[in-house]
Amino acid sequence: MYLEHVYSKGLAHSSYVAGSGNTCVVVDPTRNISRYLEIASSSGMSIAAVLETHLHADFISGHIELAEATGARIYAPASAGCCFPHVPLSDGETVSIGKLSFRLINTPGHTPECAIYVVSDMERGQDPVLVFTGDTLLVGDAGRPDLFPEKKELLAGQLYHSLERIRNLPDRLEVYPAHGMGSLCGRSLSAKLSSTIGNEKIYNYALGYRDPSEFIKSLLENMPAAPDHFARCSGINRLGPPLISSLLKPRRLSSKEAYGLIEDGAILLDTRNYLHFASLHVRGAYSIDREGNLPLFAGWVLPPDKDLILFDGQDDLSRDVLDALYSVGIDNVAGYLTGGMDAWVASGLPSDSVAILTPVRLKELIDRGGEGQMVITDNRLRKEWFSGRIEGSISMPAPDVRTGYALLPEGCNIVTVCGSGARSMMAASILKQKGFQSVSNLAGGIGAWLNSGFNLEKDGTDA
Repeated sequence: MYLEHVYSKGLAHSSYVAGSGNTCVVVDPTRNISRYLEIASSSGMSIAAVLETHLHADFISGHIELAEATGARIYAPASAGCCFPHVPLSDGETVSIGKLSFRLINTPGHTPECAIYVVSDMERGQDPVLVFTGDTLLVGDAGRPDLFPEKKELLAGQLYHSLERIRNLPDRLEVYPAHGMGSLCGRSLSAKLSSTIGNEKIYNYALGYRDPSEFIKSLLENMPAAPDHFARCSGINRLGPPLISSLLKPRRLSSKEAYGLIEDGAILLDTRNYLHFASLHVRGAYSIDREGNLPLFAGWVLPPDKDLILFDGQDDLSRDVLDALYSVGIDNVAGYLTGGMDAWVASGLPSDSVAILTPVRLKELIDRGGEGQMVITDNRLRKEWFSGRIEGSISMPAPDVRTGYALLPEGCNIVTVCGSGARSMMAASILKQKGFQSVSNLAGGIGAWLNSGFNLEKDGTDA
C-alpha cells in the first residue's frame, strides 16, 4: 500500500493519496489539485477515485477539479445529498480500488453527513490497517458540533455516539484526520498529524466521556468563533464548486484602472508585510499579511460578493495568493494592481497610513494616561487574551472589529495589538474603513512587548 500525506499549512488541512499497484485514490482533496497530480504521475499511478468524508465547511474541496482532470469517480456519504455526479455510499458500504478496500461508517456530529473510511490492504489481509477520520476524530480532539447553531445540541449528541463507534475499532488502527493544530474545526487539536485508535483512547479528552450530557456540555463550551466562510463552503461543496478554469481571469491593472473599479464597488486586498502596509496603502484597503494565515482570514472578513483587486507590491500575479483565495471560495478576483504605491501616489489617488508604536512608546503612553482617550484593542482570539494581555486592553478579535467598532468611543485614539502585529494591522485597516482617524498598531505585538521586559495582566494579576 502506498500512502502520502499532503498538508496545506494555511488551512491546517490534511489530505491523502492512497495507492495500490498503478491506481490510487485521493481523500478529502483541496481545490488546488496540482500536488495530487504530481504524486500520481511520479509514482506511476492513475487517480481512479476521490473519497470525501463530508461536506467541508472550512475550504472548497477539489473533488470536481480532480474528476474533470482525471476522470476519477467521486464517492461521498449518501446523507450529504450531493448535487453532482457521484457514487453515494451508505453506512457499511465498501469501495474497492486496486487491492485497497474502503468501508464507510456514518459518524454524524461535526456535520450531519460526516463519515469515516476504514481501510484494509487486501495484499496483507482483510483486517483493517488504518482509518481516515475526516473531521469526526482529530488528534487530541473531535470536530466541533456547533457549525449548525440551530441543531448544535442534536449534533453534539450524535457526535458522542459516533465516537463510541470509533472507540470500538481496533487499537492498532492508524488514524489519519483531515485537520491539525491551527484549524478552527476543533478546539484543541494536537500538533501531531496522525495517531492510532489506542493512543486517542488514552490521550483524547473527547473519547473519555461516559455521560452523553457531560460530553454535550463540554463540547459546546468555549468554542472559538466560526469564520464567515464556514457558513458558505459546505453548500458550495454540496453543489459542486465551479472549475477554476471557468472563473474570471484576473488582469493587470494600472492605478487608474484599479481606482475606477474601486469607485464601482470593488475592494482591494493588500497582502504585503504589515509594516509596509502601515507606511502607505490604498485608502480603504484590507490588510491581510500573506505570511500569516491568508486563507483563513480572507474567507473570514472579505465580502464574497464584491469584485476583488490584489496588491502585494509586485507587478506579477502571485499564484500562491490566488490559490489561497480560491481555497475558501473567494473566486471573484478581477485583477491585480501594478506599479506599486509609487505609481498610485504619482497618479494623485487617495492613500492612507497607520501609525506604528514600539512597545517602549506604548508603555510610556500607558504610564502617563495616554494621549486623549486611548483605547487598546487586543485583536487576538479571546482565549489568547485571557492567557495574558496588556493591562487595560479590551478583547476584540480582528474579524469582530467589523461590528465591534461601533462600541468604541467616537474620536478616541485606538491602539491595535495582536501576537505579532499582522492580525492587529488587519483590524487597523478595518477601523480605517469605518472612519477612525487616530489608529496605531503595536509593532511586533505581544511578543515584542514581552521581549521588551514588560508584563502582561492575567486574571487581575501580572503574568
